Amino acid sequence: MELRLEDFAILLALYQDPFMSMSELSRQVKIPESETTERYHFLKEKGVIKNPIAIYNPESLGLQRIHVITVLPDIPCLEIMEELCNAHPYTHYRTRIFGGNIGLFIQFDIPSGTREKIEKLFEKLVEQKMITSFEISESSGVRTESYPNLDKYNAGTSSWSFIWPIWFAALEVDPPPLPFHSKFIKNLTNFTPAQAQILRFLTSNASLSIEELCNKTDLNKEVVEKEYPIVKENYVGAIRFIYDREIFDLTETILAFGSEVDLRRQEQLYNGIKTDAPPFFLSLDILQNNKILIWITMSPGQASDFTYACWQNIPNFKIQVLDTKSQGSMLYCFYPDNFDFANRKWKSSTVYMVDEPLQSTKKALVNIQK
Repeated sequence: MELRLEDFAILLALYQDPFMSMSELSRQVKIPESETTERYHFLKEKGVIKNPIAIYNPESLGLQRIHVITVLPDIPCLEIMEELCNAHPYTHYRTRIFGGNIGLFIQFDIPSGTREKIEKLFEKLVEQKMITSFEISESSGVRTESYPNLDKYNAGTSSWSFIWPIWFAALEVDPPPLPFHSKFIKNLTNFTPAQAQILRFLTSNASLSIEELCNKTDLNKEVVEKEYPIVKENYVGAIRFIYDREIFDLTETILAFGSEVDLRRQEQLYNGIKTDAPPFFLSLDILQNNKILIWITMSPGQASDFTYACWQNIPNFKIQVLDTKSQGSMLYCFYPDNFDFANRKWKSSTVYMVDEPLQSTKKALVNIQK
């Protein structure tokens, strides 16, 4: 689908503020409001613009993010594992991995101190021959993100103006220290069922109005008006503008791991992204045990330059190419039922985190055999 120059201008403006009014958007893109409205609805109808979503901060809720990479024996096992991810209450994200092996990358946001439950789950999956092997990495809770800077995209040449070796070379020699991160245990005394319900719906559509949230949560307007700003201030880390990335040639997603990365290099990468971010969606997660994870979506032309620059600058660097262009990936909404409001804690029994999700693999296996 070919877009007009004003369409790119609309996307650029909405990227800066997805909740911009039509009158303000018209002023920004310098075309009449009637035409702006027409082009906006056209982009929505064609699926170029999608609803923005709220990205919650797991640490603000006393949860810890862990990353699991699995190697699978065959395609049927891949389908079963995707069913398990759909069934597991703490799945945050999952995506297929391209490469020499069939694989699945999964992110879980789990209650603090329950890593052994996830390990037990995957050990059982190995025993059942659903997966061949797995590797778990734990987030330290220190992470930062950058989002596509559409100013760096040339619509005329369909190219991005950015040079990875120059960016790496410009990283500060003596950067500021990483931010201090306290333990994942949080006081959730004031976390309410209403807040949990609001957060759940904002993670699927952050543009919902107060009235729409009332309808979806069955809460009265007074409660929603009181709890909505508390949710946004305390638990939402960012509002992400969602659009068709192929329009900007952002079709290559790479997962990069580095191990034995010294503290100085961690600080350089973290502060480099905070102060002079590359113009792509990029997430840096400082992992425990001197490891880092970089998740980045960019153009295929930029991907090879990024990979080569990482090999030169990040110790023990390895990459995975992710399937984010089709149905091979899924971002999950916040799940309110995980929190036991009667006892003021996250559900973390073996039955809840291991046994019940494993039942989904048996059901999926039966469906595949049929």
